[in-house]
Amino acid sequence: MKTNIIKFIKRSVLLVGMSILMVYCDEAYLDEVPKDFLSPENAFKDPQGFENAITGVYNDVRDFWDGDWEMYMLFGNYSDVTFSYNPKRYNAQTSTYSLAQSNWDEAYYLLKNAQLIISRAEVEDVNWDSETQKKEIIAEARFFRAWGHRLLAHMFGGVPIINEEISSPKLDFVRSSRDEVYRFCKEDLEYAIENLPYEEKAPGKLTKAAAYHLLAEVDLCLQDWGGAINAASMVIDDPNYQLMTERFGRRTDIEGDVYWDLHQRGNTNRNTGNKEAIWVIQTEYGVVGGGKGFKTEYMWGPWLERIKDPDGNSGFIRHNQYGRAWAHRTPTYWLQQTVWEDDWNDMRNSTFNIRREFYYNNPKSNYYGQKMVYGPFIDDSQSFRYCQCFFMKATCEWDHANTSRYDGRVYKDAYAMRLAETYLLRAEAYLGKGDKNNAAMDINVVRSRANAAPVASADVDIDYILDERARELAVEEMRTLTLMRLGLLYERTKKCSYQLWADGSVTPSMGNETVEPHNNLLPIPQTAIDLNSGAVLEQNPGY
Repeated sequence: MKTNIIKFIKRSVLLVGMSILMVYCDEAYLDEVPKDFLSPENAFKDPQGFENAITGVYNDVRDFWDGDWEMYMLFGNYSDVTFSYNPKRYNAQTSTYSLAQSNWDEAYYLLKNAQLIISRAEVEDVNWDSETQKKEIIAEARFFRAWGHRLLAHMFGGVPIINEEISSPKLDFVRSSRDEVYRFCKEDLEYAIENLPYEEKAPGKLTKAAAYHLLAEVDLCLQDWGGAINAASMVIDDPNYQLMTERFGRRTDIEGDVYWDLHQRGNTNRNTGNKEAIWVIQTEYGVVGGGKGFKTEYMWGPWLERIKDPDGNSGFIRHNQYGRAWAHRTPTYWLQQTVWEDDWNDMRNSTFNIRREFYYNNPKSNYYGQKMVYGPFIDDSQSFRYCQCFFMKATCEWDHANTSRYDGRVYKDAYAMRLAETYLLRAEAYLGKGDKNNAAMDINVVRSRANAAPVASADVDIDYILDERARELAVEEMRTLTLMRLGLLYERTKKCSYQLWADGSVTPSMGNETVEPHNNLLPIPQTAIDLNSGAVLEQNPGY
């Protein structure tokens, strides 16, 4: 109910589905400054008001990690890495589909808030402590404006650009081209690079490195290979950032490896000694403003509680050992098996990082403590949800017996950017430039940390880079966005999206069977089209 109320409040300030703050009132009222509630006229008088507002935008971004299932779809559902039991398939994606509507609304809501900060920061009567302070606030807001526009362009192609505060009804939005949107993002990021601090001022705060990383991706979209290489190199060559190659942080007294360490609760932020982290989304259990937690465990883990032992009795109970997984998102057979076959000893495929063996933990079972085996006694139309492997970065060591935490949510900070991805972005840029030797070198830096066999330069293509991104970034990256950015959602889903059943058979997933080439972009929401009565907001082809 709370989520629905929040959605209603957000959408009540939307026009054309874009979350643009409108004021429906006459000019006389507009001249008045409210005194008994916060408004743009009285909230932005001093630096603290701007800090409060920019904190709100950080929260808007976090909504894409801890929001509703439509946001979680961006992390790869119905792509090459995961599929779902949920009946909403590609052939259900229409202009009234909630996936498109929710992400459109959330992104424009974020843009509205970022733009408000940018506009109000230039008002003359703000009592700034210094010009540097002012520019830093604007730089954060412009980074977020770039982040939101880039997200929309990946998902929808060309979209309306928000570059000014809108304080009166506007019904004539038009779509800029995709390249125009990316060029707008580039300008914002160049300003952010110039004015953001070098060191983060608090965990999760933006730095120049985060802006360089995002600029590398935007330059890739513009096929500016040299620009992308230069932007990525500014982070890679910075001694303040390096891949973690030795065990570190919490839990080093427990058997594991450095890749496992990267994903332990308390190890993700830079102030813990993690030099690989560039930008980390913050969450904290039981703290006001700490967020709702991330449902990675709930989404990615196998639904073991549904598994019977060979006697037909319950083999598993909820326990810290396996967490509160529900298999809302199931790794494809390709992600579970095929992508590792070139080098099964890859650290990222170790038993610390991907669990494939489970042991009956129900004391009432005659098989208690024995290794689970699949067989005819596991016979269900959704058995693929029970036999999937468990990517251990999706969970953490919460006391799952505590019911207040027992909903599959993980309260550990989440990577939005880390250096391994920067190397892979630069490899993509080198590939675009036709330099496979340097592309292979960057990929092999990442593979070397994982003790994986190096790739030969002749074998590097965009498919290989996407394979490597999956090995390194599964669960973390917004995989659907990556594939949409490259126009490869259709191709990769057809190639890789197969499901493994408990009887050992492998069949195409529903995503594989229903995806079409036009699904490389989402449809423009019908509400946006219908309400934009002053101009035509064109629909994407195929919808």
